[in-house]
Amino acid sequence: MRWLDRLAAVCGVFAAFFLGMIGVIIGAQIVMRFMGTQIPAADDFAAWSMAASVFLGLPYAMLHGDHIRVVLLLQALPKHWHKPYEIVATAIAVLLTAWGTWHVAVFAYESYIYNEVAQGMVRMPLWIPQVTMPIGMALFCLMLVRRLVRCIRGEELEETQHG
Repeated sequence: MRWLDRLAAVCGVFAAFFLGMIGVIIGAQIVMRFMGTQIPAADDFAAWSMAASVFLGLPYAMLHGDHIRVVLLLQALPKHWHKPYEIVATAIAVLLTAWGTWHVAVFAYESYIYNEVAQGMVRMPLWIPQVTMPIGMALFCLMLVRRLVRCIRGEELEETQHG
């Protein structure tokens, strides 16, 4: 599944780009306010960039095992229960992420079919900034499926590489 790893890495690059865009937009807005003017829809573009960086960052974080996990229960379980616990926990995460992916995809699709546009000064079709949500969530779901397969096979998981 090297292609999935590469795709997650590309998502990480885009997430970093959008995170940088937030800084550029806010910095430019500060400069423009000192000049007595402002950038139209700067807040909208910063918010869309934030959403894109969050959703596109999900697969990249999963690739590197950087998602927060609650391991309190895992630490309390006997060693022979660790693999079943990881399989069940990851399967639940796959189901929840697939459910979330479906809903954000429907959300973006409805924005597209109903021609929804931003209400700010820039009348951008909302599906354009929203499309990063189903992309990021779908790839995150695939990364979780990859993790589930690795759990079942007994392969090393991302978290064990960090700690």
